[in-house]
Amino acid sequence: MKMQKMSLLSLVAALLLVSFNAMAACGDQVLTKLTAPAYANLNALLTPAQVTKFKNKLNGVTGAPTYNSLLNEANTVAALIANGRVLITLPDGTVVVDTSKGANNTYANFQAKTINENHNSRIAILDAQLWACGVGLETKTSTSTGDVEVYLAKRLGAYLNSAGTVRLSHK
Repeated sequence: MKMQKMSLLSLVAALLLVSFNAMAACGDQVLTKLTAPAYANLNALLTPAQVTKFKNKLNGVTGAPTYNSLLNEANTVAALIANGRVLITLPDGTVVVDTSKGANNTYANFQAKTINENHNSRIAILDAQLWACGVGLETKTSTSTGDVEVYLAKRLGAYLNSAGTVRLSHK
């Protein structure tokens, strides 16, 4: 009886360890989907250099001029995506910039947290923050537009110590 309990305990411990390790890195399905046409174009725009640029600009936001620099960068990238959108959040999901919100993107609205609702429960953003590789993918009907959109999010910085998340999307 004791031997069965020990075997069962060992099995449970092994399964927990495997589950933890599987969640720590990107699954093969994520890496495979990055090459699929729906995500490949977004991934090509969100290069490591572009991620660093967004991170540095987000970290540098201290007032309207630096906020506008981040907004201009987001608008520049969004313009490269047919029916595209760029959304930048803090690690807690507070929306800093949402190119689909136009004139609502101001430093004052960012401080008041009124650009858009908190995005901490959005799958792509949540996955980008939680996966060790810092990438999150999702295809869903947008709550903002009602259209089916493809989302690719990347964490802006190190796991558990990031500046936030940038998410690109297209219809």
